[in-house]
Amino acid sequence: MYISVSIAPRSLRCNMVRIKNRYIAVQIVPYATKQTLHLKDHILAKCILQNVEKHYGVYGLGVVEQGFRVKYCNERTKIAVIRCVHRGQRFVSSMLPLITLIGDLRAKFRTLYIGATIIQCNKFIIKHQKQFLDRFMGQVESAKERQDLFKRVMELDMDR
Repeated sequence: MYISVSIAPRSLRCNMVRIKNRYIAVQIVPYATKQTLHLKDHILAKCILQNVEKHYGVYGLGVVEQGFRVKYCNERTKIAVIRCVHRGQRFVSSMLPLITLIGDLRAKFRTLYIGATIIQCNKFIIKHQKQFLDRFMGQVESAKERQDLFKRVMELDMDR
């Protein structure tokens, strides 16, 4: 008596696949230096996705849109963190220097850091914002204003 055992080929087996993300820290530089920045993360995301579709078409949008999200946006230091899937990172990072209009604001992106984890990106942003504080603390006269500036700059809420 023979027992027949069928084993599924390796390609049909159910394996857990880890989705790799990339985190891009960017600085938003407005063309008018006196202009205040009132950005929301959904406006930033919409602008980037529209430009990806414009330059890379539906295929590029499909690749990028899967895990795309703006995780953090600080109006004071003009820093944002963008999350995208690993295979869509090239589409996003090559698109950022081409963007000149964000909502109704004329501005450009300056890529500061690209990392594989949000923790490393967070460490970089903290270091960058401490340098920002060192430059601007001398311009503030009162201790209360310094405390307020420190609180607004160093608040990192990436749990969106």
